[in-house]
Amino acid sequence: MDINALFLRKKFWFYDFIFGSPIGKPYKEIEYISEHSCIEGQVIREQKLKDILNFAIKNCPFYYTVKSDNLSDFPIMNKSKYIDSYNQIRVPEDKINHQNGTVHIQRTSGSTGTPFAVPQDTMKRQRRIAELKYFGRIVGFNTHEKLIHLRAWNKWQEKTTKQIKSENIIPFDISELSDDKLEELRKLIIESNAICLRGYASSFDIIAKYVIEHPIEHSSLKICIAGSEALHDDVRALVKKYLNCEIISQYANEECGILAQERIPTKESDNVMYFNNAGYYFEFLKMDSDEPAEFGELCRIVITDFHNHAFPIIRYDNGDVGIISKPDEFSNGYPVLQKLYGRRLDVCYTTDNIPLSPMVIGRILKHYEDISQWQFIQKSQNEYILKVIMRNEKSAVDYLQSPIGILKKHLGQSAIISIEQVNDIPVLNSGKRKSVINEWKK
Repeated sequence: MDINALFLRKKFWFYDFIFGSPIGKPYKEIEYISEHSCIEGQVIREQKLKDILNFAIKNCPFYYTVKSDNLSDFPIMNKSKYIDSYNQIRVPEDKINHQNGTVHIQRTSGSTGTPFAVPQDTMKRQRRIAELKYFGRIVGFNTHEKLIHLRAWNKWQEKTTKQIKSENIIPFDISELSDDKLEELRKLIIESNAICLRGYASSFDIIAKYVIEHPIEHSSLKICIAGSEALHDDVRALVKKYLNCEIISQYANEECGILAQERIPTKESDNVMYFNNAGYYFEFLKMDSDEPAEFGELCRIVITDFHNHAFPIIRYDNGDVGIISKPDEFSNGYPVLQKLYGRRLDVCYTTDNIPLSPMVIGRILKHYEDISQWQFIQKSQNEYILKVIMRNEKSAVDYLQSPIGILKKHLGQSAIISIEQVNDIPVLNSGKRKSVINEWKK
């Protein structure tokens, strides 16, 4: 047992109780809605939806003309529309301070080229903390256990010494992952007795491949939480084998918080995600219209946040697409996220203009062990580039003739796939390493 983690956890919840349970109350509500049937949670969710819609109508000039608390009467928004209408949506602080505390500005990374600063009131920030604690617990990570957070840390996000000590979180910068940096991380995992690694899915790919040749013989790791990018099957397998712990995928964004997450145990062939229905109302709309999509159909995921009273997020199409399935035995009557493909820019299309899952590319290339890293880019309807970093002096052009042939079976025989052997695949401003990019359908 980690005595320090237990002490910090008890201390946190004690002070939370003393100050009126600002984290404990939303935590219990998240737990109740998530673990009971959708029928039992329906009254709470419907009231939350009605409250945020009415609040927006009364306090945001942008919504003054909406004369209904019916969600379908509100416009569908995206990041650009929010930026253009920022001052008409942002709620004056004097209208929220008496109830929801001070306002914090949450900035997105702008990895798709559009940075976004979202005001969040104190109660929304507390809700996000409660989400982190609940969704960590259900996959085996208890709050205040030792966690190494892998991300591109900078002066705006860096943690103070006091935060590191009180939260038991070690920030580790992965802006660049040279062998020296990977060795530093390997030693940190061993020496810190960390229970959890949290970071980008692509980072786990690089880390696991390094650990193949530089094993971690003894580790306290129980869980890796991968976010921001699609978690490919080969990365999942590598982490389980060489880091000797479970790994789950978490769907979240900076603007809102945790939107969905896998659970443990999961089926190897069917790693579905379960939505955070306690925090958000989700709509699943067709790719080419605002009509509801069918189960099994590629769709846009549109989000309404129940809790942000500083800047209401209503019907937010943040660019993520996926496939939704009927409720399963664990979802308590709610639909489940069968596949998350990430941004529309991350979905490639065949030469016949049919969406192709990024997972298809990963499942082909994972069988070619001399590939260290890869990136697949669609340039036009039938032109593609496969960038690869090789582990040795082999010629990528010669080595990849077989997988190129397999890729053409999925993309179409008229596909023109160019191979570029490179020394580096740069990270985005966010620190993410995107494996699939669509430059054609922007």
